Amino acid sequence: MDVVSANGARTASRWQAFEAWVGTRGSAIALFVLTLAVFAVESVVLPVHPGRDMGRYIQTFQQLAYQVSIVPSDLNTRGPLAALGVGVPLSIGGWAAEIWLALLYASSILAWGVVAMTFGKRAALLTTGLLLVYPGYGILFHALASDSLFAAAFAGWAVLLTRAIMRPSVSPFLYAGLGMGALVLVRPANQVLIVVALVPLLVSGPWRERLRWVAAFFVGAVAVAQSWRIYAAWRYDDSVALRPSSAALVVALVLLPLLFSPPWRRRLAVGVAALAVAGIAAVAVRGVTLQSPTYYLRGVAQVPQGNVYLFRAFEMQRIVSPQNGPASRKMARVVQRRLLDEEPYRSYGVTLDEFFSSGSDRIFGDLTSLSGEVDLNAVTNEAIRKHPRAFASGIARTLWDMLWTKRVYGPEPSSTDVGGARTGAGGGGGDEDVIVVNGKKLPRPTGGQPLPASRVGLVINTLYGKSAQEIWRSATEHPLVFDDPRDARRYANFNAETSRLTDRIPTRGAREALVHRLNQTSHGFPPAVVWLLLGLVGFALRRPRHALVAFALTGAGLVVIASTALVAFAVAEYTAPVSPAFILLAAAGLLGGHPRRPLRGS
Repeated sequence: MDVVSANGARTASRWQAFEAWVGTRGSAIALFVLTLAVFAVESVVLPVHPGRDMGRYIQTFQQLAYQVSIVPSDLNTRGPLAALGVGVPLSIGGWAAEIWLALLYASSILAWGVVAMTFGKRAALLTTGLLLVYPGYGILFHALASDSLFAAAFAGWAVLLTRAIMRPSVSPFLYAGLGMGALVLVRPANQVLIVVALVPLLVSGPWRERLRWVAAFFVGAVAVAQSWRIYAAWRYDDSVALRPSSAALVVALVLLPLLFSPPWRRRLAVGVAALAVAGIAAVAVRGVTLQSPTYYLRGVAQVPQGNVYLFRAFEMQRIVSPQNGPASRKMARVVQRRLLDEEPYRSYGVTLDEFFSSGSDRIFGDLTSLSGEVDLNAVTNEAIRKHPRAFASGIARTLWDMLWTKRVYGPEPSSTDVGGARTGAGGGGGDEDVIVVNGKKLPRPTGGQPLPASRVGLVINTLYGKSAQEIWRSATEHPLVFDDPRDARRYANFNAETSRLTDRIPTRGAREALVHRLNQTSHGFPPAVVWLLLGLVGFALRRPRHALVAFALTGAGLVVIASTALVAFAVAEYTAPVSPAFILLAAAGLLGGHPRRPLRGS
């Protein structure tokens, strides 16, 4: 009888487990189908369209198959996974890109639902429900570029990090680190997320184990992120500026023995020590000058050296000036000699004051080309020291705009270009497209810029001839001249293939009136800072369980936003991919399960 009862209990337990599995799987499938339906409805209004800098990602995608790059700046600044995520579906067709983004959208919301289940069903329903009605998040996935790809990758990484925090061991944190490395291959700026390697120190467990978890995360992240740099340095040699971070690799090598059992740990530690001695000996023999500790700490975190804040100081806040110091005065002399006395600056009458005060991206491109003659790092430091309050307040304004002001909008027809005709007060153009400089009529530069183009164009790598460079023959004529015609044909084919893929989307027209309404809805949806405040208040008053999960993901999102605000304009597409973390924080704070209370008398 006891055997029968035991068998019956086991059968009931298995049936209950099966019912739970079916219920969870069924809910996931239902949510996935519902999300696809929402995407389809939005696609009737707004079809998939080119996202920010999509052409650059297509160019990167093409060059992944080259032995010698054509435009090295693409490979230097664009992640290979993002390039593949843009280029592969477009190689199939525009319809494939739309299906691809629909699957990414549904998968990302499902992933956030899985994470939110950590705090209970009510929190999961609120999280997924808010994401389904979040217009900006849906619009984001209708633009093919790194923004939508990063949003999907960040959602998948959130699942890995949540699993590691909830069930801590070496393997889950290793997988979370590998996922973080993949985020870097989607968007290189995500290397700042290496700070998440400190999260295991906050997880309950012996300190020895916590250090092992930190090592697992860091080693996994470095292994993936640096693999691309190592491969690119080997594949493209000096034609690209991608070089692995020696500091990050050394730290990962030092932490590697912690991942193994004690016998292997000792053996690996001996090997690491031998490599360290060999490295020190090599430094002593070659007479290499060691850098400051700050230099190596920045290398571990992959923080760019030198003039990382030059863009903000020169173009965003316009605080670079010859009056800032000796380096800035030297730069002014070089600018006068190398740029202002040459075309197109000479014909358009650009003065030294206008050069520094215009905030023009075309002028900024020319400024960076002077790095061989001017210490741009010193120029940036002088500007920050001269205007510290303006620099700090500018960063604060950008951060606030990203958290409160900016929204993701779908593209609407420009008010200045309808059907190919200008619709300004002047009608068809005429004299409005011409300016007079020193008695000479010149075409008006586009976009309110002082110049029609930068004097120094893209760096083009050649395969046959010695060089390719823009030759300024007049104020507006500046053809790209190749030493060898074969390089010219190679570059023309490269541009033609880029245009062929770019033109595959959109596959149909948008409904302009409905897009406008969708954008109005996006404007009315609460911004990230509202969900952040609601979550903080909820956790402070209700104290739900598993707070570390919500705060780790929200902290990661804030790190991404804050690091971007340091060096770039406020753009909604920088915030939207990580905004679900703020919604999760609010849902968990408001509806998450309370901590278990101890029984009376226990």
